Order: sequence, then structure tokens, then C-alpha cells
Amino acid sequence: MDKRSDRVQPVRLSPDFFPLDIHKSMFINDLMITIPSSYVKMWGDVLLARCKKGIWEVNIQYTSPKELGRENYIFPAKLTLSDIKKRNKESSFRLKWDNEFAVQVAKDYPKSFVRALEFHIGDEYYKKLRYTEFDIGGFKEQLQVKIKWKDDKPTIVIKEFFRVKDESQGFPKVFKELSSYLIADYLLSSEDELLRRIQITDWKKRIEITKEVNENNIYILLNREEKKVYFGETKQSLSQRYPLTQKHHSFENWNEYSIIQLPPETSNHTRLLIERVLIAVGSKLFPNFIVKEAPVLDRENGLELQNKKK
Repeated sequence: MDKRSDRVQPVRLSPDFFPLDIHKSMFINDLMITIPSSYVKMWGDVLLARCKKGIWEVNIQYTSPKELGRENYIFPAKLTLSDIKKRNKESSFRLKWDNEFAVQVAKDYPKSFVRALEFHIGDEYYKKLRYTEFDIGGFKEQLQVKIKWKDDKPTIVIKEFFRVKDESQGFPKVFKELSSYLIADYLLSSEDELLRRIQITDWKKRIEITKEVNENNIYILLNREEKKVYFGETKQSLSQRYPLTQKHHSFENWNEYSIIQLPPETSNHTRLLIERVLIAVGSKLFPNFIVKEAPVLDRENGLELQNKKK
């Protein structure tokens, strides 16, 4: 903020960076961008002449947005130069990455990720309207990218250029809560449809359980300090299963939880079977109330299983 006039200073592109609109191909299917030809020309004729068709294994030095603490990450990627018909050399550089980087950008820019999914899912609808991706969802967010060459080896630097602030996103809490499910469903996919729709949440504090609305879950309750763990299953959401005012029948002192969210079509029988398998495995590894044989791990080096029956 300019204190002299109460005006917001314009966002400025850092030296040697180019702006990048966050778009669908960065998250879904392609996981890549094309390097602008105008930016490639800035490398100079000498460097460009030395670049031959091929692949450079590179690292993306990524910094999260200012609002999210400017955390630094390193992600593997590939800079490619292809021989593409009807394209000159300057227009044929691509930067490709894997799911790990796509997931991080989706987490940091949930509004852009949801916009990308809307355009992807509504492909035929928006084609009929002759809409582009950026005709929906309001302001587009942008990254800025720099490619540094040293000894004919490139390094990629990517950071925030423009991010819609949380309070301006319209439904920031919904975006944040839904994005983890959508990331699992669209970015962490595999050939097995059932497995790709199973997601495991991060560890969360007990007080956050009021936000859990997804049903059909396997869950883990944990007390990290006391080294105690409990496996459970429920058809309900965790906010329904464990209201903050309700005591747990066998493990009251849990203070963290994690959820394995199963596909909606998972039957009650299958969900119960998964729970029993987890308990059976836990009873083999940890001290417990279920079996008399010595566990693989003692309480000092492992956890104490709080389930009372298989």
C-alpha cells in the first residue's frame, strides 16, 4: 500500500521472468507449458544455436505465495526442445513436470484449480458457448517464471505473480476444503478407478472435525504424546460420528485424526472388512488388548492399539 496516497502499488514482474497464466494443462492431462518464443529469443543467438533437439533434466525452484508463507520447494521437471513441423525453434521449448508439482500448485491456487476443472468437466458446454477457460471464474491468477542457463544447463524458478486473496475468492473455505478431494480425484489418478478415488487426509487437530462432511470413511484417531492409536469405520461423516461434546467409548484422549475417504459406492460390508484388516495388522505390530502374542514393536518404539476387539 502506498502510504502517501492510499493507492495499491501495481504488481511488477521480476527481472528476467515471464508471466504465466495458470491454466488447465498445468493440472490435467498435459502437465506442461510452452515457453513463449519472445522469452526464448532473449536467450540470445549464441545460446539458442547450442540448443539441440532433446531433453534437459531440470529442477523447478518453486516458492509458494506470500499469503501461504513463501515456502521453498524443489520439484523435478524436464525442459524439452522438439522438432515440430510448422514451428520455429524458438516456439518449440516445453517445460513438463509430474503430479507432485501439479498438486502443489493446485493447493496454493485452489481458485485456478477449480476453474480448470470446471472448464475440463464442462468441455462440450463451453465449446458451444465459444468460451475460453478464462471466460469463466473471474480474475485469472498468474505465476512468473525464469529460466536460468549456466554451462548450457537450465534451472527453473517459479513464484507468485498474482493470486486472488482468500477474502476475494467468493467461497475460499469451500475451495480449500473441496480442493483436497478434487486433487485426489483428478491429479492423483491411476489406471484403477477405485484406487484413484481413495484419498487420505493429513493429520488434523481434533477441533477441526466439525468441518468434516464427507461420508463413508475409514479413520485413524491418534494421541501422539501418549503413543496411542485407534482404527475405525463409519458410514457417517466424522463430524456426525464424533461431535466434540461426545466421549469416545474406548479412547477418549485422542487429539489428532486422519481420514481415508472411500468411494461413495463402497458397501458397508467392504468398509467393515477394511477396518478389520487394519485392526488385525495393528494387533500384530503394536501392544494391544486383542491378542496375547508379543507384538513386533514395543510401546516405546511403536504405538499402543486402543481397539478392544477385531
